Amino acid sequence: MTMQLGHTSTIVRDIGLTPGPAIDMAPTRRAPKGARPLRLATALQVMAAAGNGLAYVALSLRVYQETHSTLAVTMVLLAGGLPVFLLAPVAGLLLDRLPMGRLLAAAALVVAVSLAGLAFAQSLNSTIWLVLCFGIADSVLQPGLTAAIPQLAGEVPLARATSRLQGASMGGTAIGPLLAGVVGSIGGVKTALLLDAAVSVAFALGILMLGLRRVERGPPPHLDDGMAAGIRYLRRDRPMGLMVIVVSVMIACLGVTMVAEVFLAEKVLHGGTTGFALLITGWTGGMTLGTMIAGRLSPRALAPGIVVGLVVLGLGVAAGALAPAMWMAIAAYGIGGIGDGVQMVGARTLLLQRAPEHIAGRACAVFTE
Repeated sequence: MTMQLGHTSTIVRDIGLTPGPAIDMAPTRRAPKGARPLRLATALQVMAAAGNGLAYVALSLRVYQETHSTLAVTMVLLAGGLPVFLLAPVAGLLLDRLPMGRLLAAAALVVAVSLAGLAFAQSLNSTIWLVLCFGIADSVLQPGLTAAIPQLAGEVPLARATSRLQGASMGGTAIGPLLAGVVGSIGGVKTALLLDAAVSVAFALGILMLGLRRVERGPPPHLDDGMAAGIRYLRRDRPMGLMVIVVSVMIACLGVTMVAEVFLAEKVLHGGTTGFALLITGWTGGMTLGTMIAGRLSPRALAPGIVVGLVVLGLGVAAGALAPAMWMAIAAYGIGGIGDGVQMVGARTLLLQRAPEHIAGRACAVFTE
């Protein structure tokens, strides 16, 4: 992974990725003037991310403890993650064509129903199918929350607004594993999943208060507006497209390592449930700090920040895997998380600056974590 990061760093640096001329391709983005929508969205992000972090940790541990199989954990995680990638063109088109607030609220309600079902699931098959439903809804929520940032930012600089929302998401995710340990020890996995279902319902109601809309002005006739317009845009904007490929590959690798983290915490470092939760918390806590750092970068520093973030990310994962003690692994994951937070905010800010507004949902759907 470290060798790949070194090669990646050279590529991204050489293409000179900046938010320069391509910004002119997008129509002027209209956003609420006040800061209230951004504050509300930030609170909703913390709440939803904490609930999802709680559910994923509790569910992963339940599956592993019941089956003692990393393959079973992998199947569950893939069921939740694959729809985000496979359904990206469809989800992006829906975000660009339908009222965004209502669409995101409906997706959050599907998540709530799926979580409630998971609380009572008795078999691995039913768990996988319900997680798949969760993933389908998440394929809309993930790019939708990113595509909505220009509407929510108001007079806040785009990088700072992206930093706030992504930091809120990571901060909530850092809290989630700790909640999983506490709630799981008191009421079990069923209580944790039902609690997250209730959080998803509250999230859906909060989304409706943000006043999110679809793009009101359509593109000129000569511009691409099909389902795969986001992919075709990234092909035309080669620097941005290359960056999306590089970051997406790295994030996919991180998804695979989550399965290994269960084994690392349980069998290698003998940390048990608490150790696994602390590993995830260390990573997401580092990501929260990384998003705060990225929000203070100047526009010209975003691209170099992505390169540095990817390098730190890879080094953190490698050091965590080789750590002889739990506290060293947690520290290494925290450092890797800082790099991940910097690259995530930098990459998404550049995408929002460069992508034409009428395909923002489709562009963001291609670029999801």
